[in-house]
Amino acid sequence: MKTKYFEYIAVYLSVFLVCVFVGIIGRMVLLEKGADEYTAGVFFWISTGFGVLMFAILSLFLNELAERLLNRFLKAEKKESPESHIPNEEQEKWKDVVFKTGLSENKDSALDIEQVREERQNAVKNQKQARIDTAIHYAQQEFALYVSDDDLKQLSENLIIYAEDLNFQKIKPVKIKVLSNLDLYHFGWNIWNYFKVSRQDKTAKFLKLTFADALKDVEEISIKTHLKDDEQKGLIKIIENFTHP
Repeated sequence: MKTKYFEYIAVYLSVFLVCVFVGIIGRMVLLEKGADEYTAGVFFWISTGFGVLMFAILSLFLNELAERLLNRFLKAEKKESPESHIPNEEQEKWKDVVFKTGLSENKDSALDIEQVREERQNAVKNQKQARIDTAIHYAQQEFALYVSDDDLKQLSENLIIYAEDLNFQKIKPVKIKVLSNLDLYHFGWNIWNYFKVSRQDKTAKFLKLTFADALKDVEEISIKTHLKDDEQKGLIKIIENFTHP
């Protein structure tokens, strides 16, 4: 009780000092404006008293309002909610079940998405590998009579480097016989047209590195410009789609 009493004294004393300060300021302003000492003094006491009185009225009103709001809030808290019929222990068990169920569903959903992503990646990978296998089969058919077994194997490895867009420095030359430069050009165009993963100047570089001996005197720019010359001449002809017979 004593503590609360001193709190009231401290609050009202602070308000009184503020009101006195405001009254002094007002008194000084009136004196500067030419008012006499009596008028300024009257204003000082009136403003001070009015300030204290207004604070007292507001305090009473605000305290009453705060008490009403607090009582309404406490009454609302006391009203029974649907969850209040469930014992606290049962509520905790229910929340735990819901939480674990949510985690399980989220985990299953994440696993499903990851599985779909992996299946899609595998499908793309398999599709790409199938296209490479088709190109290798086509190359082996065209060159089987004109290169050694080792060179035929190297040609297949070079095709993988080309299709995968790997470092061309890994390409090793292949020696051929009988076939002309025109045959090599046609082969290059057919491969480029099948994959279409690069510009034709990259295909020209692939031919230049793979058939280094046969094309040693031909520039890459020249190879590029002659890829589709005389389409139906030579042993290897231009084929729009070598996946079909």
